Amino acid sequence: MIGWKTAGALLCAALLLFVLCRSLVVRRRKIKEQICQMELPQKTALLNELAEPFGFFYDEREGVFSTRRDAWQRRIGYTAAFDRGAFGACMVLDAFPVYFDYGGKTWLIEFWKGQYGINTGGEVGVYHMEEEIPPHAYPTAHFLAAEDEELPKICCRLERNGRKLYEYCERHWWLTGFRMGMFSQPWETALFATVTFGDRQMAQAMLRGLRESKIPRGKYRLCGREVFVRLDFGECYPFPARFLRQMAQCFNRLHCFWYRLFTRPFCSAPDGLLFLYYQMPGCLLRMLRLSGRRYPKSSDRRRNGHGV
Repeated sequence: MIGWKTAGALLCAALLLFVLCRSLVVRRRKIKEQICQMELPQKTALLNELAEPFGFFYDEREGVFSTRRDAWQRRIGYTAAFDRGAFGACMVLDAFPVYFDYGGKTWLIEFWKGQYGINTGGEVGVYHMEEEIPPHAYPTAHFLAAEDEELPKICCRLERNGRKLYEYCERHWWLTGFRMGMFSQPWETALFATVTFGDRQMAQAMLRGLRESKIPRGKYRLCGREVFVRLDFGECYPFPARFLRQMAQCFNRLHCFWYRLFTRPFCSAPDGLLFLYYQMPGCLLRMLRLSGRRYPKSSDRRRNGHGV
């Protein structure tokens, strides 16, 4: 009697599992057909609608997410604590801050490249204080994002093992690019940037800041109002930090593998992203959140007029 009950329970469980798997297969097929019927502008518009609350937009030409100039992060500004907290979100980055004084203000132009959770990306940020501050205050200072009239022209190109991932050239306070689903070690990426200022004196001030930064000489040069920076190397870290970074990269590599496996029916980035969104919307939104390191607590966002 007990044997028949056990067999019946197993049969019911097997039938339930079959029905569940069948429904998932049918749902995936319908989602795939829906995406195939969408035009590229429609796909891009939907991705931009999803990315806008996080301060990003999707660039179908480069195949990356990048920062909007009116992103809410602009009101937050920057502090070195953001870099120190990035590791907690499995962001394994090389950061290169450049501090210099000009026009009665302390300026910060910082370069980043590496692995942002499930994204490979790079950034160039432009910030300043309202006054000049001493070097010992840099780690705790809260910098403001540059205003429109202060923005330099930034041209940056990110490569991975010699292959271009994106290239932008515009006036911006935080020029970024994030390729979702791509795994990279920081030393595999190279960021090439040109910063063009309004006058030669500011370019010379940045050159002095570069000489005092951790960027080696020979990796930057000055030409008139333009400063060229070549970050085609990886930083060296002590053993504890190196070990923790590699542990985080193990998780990042696994997440990238699952992303590629889950979106395998599609080859193009917009199709894969939408395929993920229609099946697991919360997963895509979380990945968009991790595209930018500067993601303060919800209380910070509310103080700056943004919702959670």
